[in-house]
Amino acid sequence: MPTTEEFWPGLAAVMLNGLALLLALGFRRNRAVMVLVVMTCAALALAGVAAGAGGERGLDAMRMFAPWLLLAIAAMPERRLLARRNLAVIGLLATATWLTLAAPAHVWPELRDAFPFGWLPMDRGLVAAGIVLLAAAVCLARWVVRRTVMEFAMGLVLIVVGIAQLPVMRADGASSLFCLAAMVALVAILHASYRMAFVDGLAGLPNRRALDETLARLSGDYAVAMVDVDHFKTFNDRHGHAAGDRALKAVAEQLRATRGATAFRYGGEEFCLLFTGARSRSARQACEELRKRIAAMRIRVRAAPRGNGRKAGARPGAGEVKVTVSIGLAERDTRARGSDEALKAADKALYKAKGAGRNCVRLG
Repeated sequence: MPTTEEFWPGLAAVMLNGLALLLALGFRRNRAVMVLVVMTCAALALAGVAAGAGGERGLDAMRMFAPWLLLAIAAMPERRLLARRNLAVIGLLATATWLTLAAPAHVWPELRDAFPFGWLPMDRGLVAAGIVLLAAAVCLARWVVRRTVMEFAMGLVLIVVGIAQLPVMRADGASSLFCLAAMVALVAILHASYRMAFVDGLAGLPNRRALDETLARLSGDYAVAMVDVDHFKTFNDRHGHAAGDRALKAVAEQLRATRGATAFRYGGEEFCLLFTGARSRSARQACEELRKRIAAMRIRVRAAPRGNGRKAGARPGAGEVKVTVSIGLAERDTRARGSDEALKAADKALYKAKGAGRNCVRLG
């Protein structure tokens, strides 16, 4: 049985890693699921709950098996949870668990000395830490390329787990580090889930749900502007969806830089600007500056494919093209209109801008 000093950190590690695992399952963060499965099993081993053989065997098992499994998970491309590769890792984890539970006392020292790289002239804890830190480096390298929160978080988690492998760590110290790693994973999963719910993945701006919640909590006078990219469907048909995505990202960057406003992606090629504490005069000036900045932008496009691959009537554009926006602006006065009425007024003003030839600002 584990000692009292080992029991409480071990129990906390199991509970925190289990909670993080459930959240990762719920939000389909499959790489995090696989990492947390290994971490939860390692936490159980450290607590002596799984083996019933005390923290020392659990600590040995963590250093023997977890590093290889974590390196495999970090190196593999992320796939659906029940993909063959993931099932193979789960099978290896089940084998490691069985060995930890069932290996006789006289056999265990031989297994312990064989994993990992028992022939190396150094402590197995150092070897285990090196393997886990290599897995962390893989995740961080992937983060450098993809810039996703979960890859960065998994890199941090694995760094903490790597420290837990060091020879100076006893079961209670390793369990405390597993608690820290689980908390990092929890924060990352919740943050990624928030972004999935409230941030548009393409533009990187808060989405319509975030706008609705912001307006519901907002009081006082403010101005709202609806921004629409002119002739965006034609732009997509002529230059392709990849160029269209680049155009939307470029427009989003200009909206984000608009002084005194919070930008939202409303849907499709439509955006919204919220000017809190601003009157329509200052908001209109900001919208005019925004319109001019966007009209001065150039979007790089590639030549359309020749022959049958090109849509009828589409011209092969290459080099740089420009986009423009139409903007409808309305002010919310607490004595006259609510947030819904202000949005409707801004939408009507947007249609006025389109009717006036586009690439202009109109008041509602």
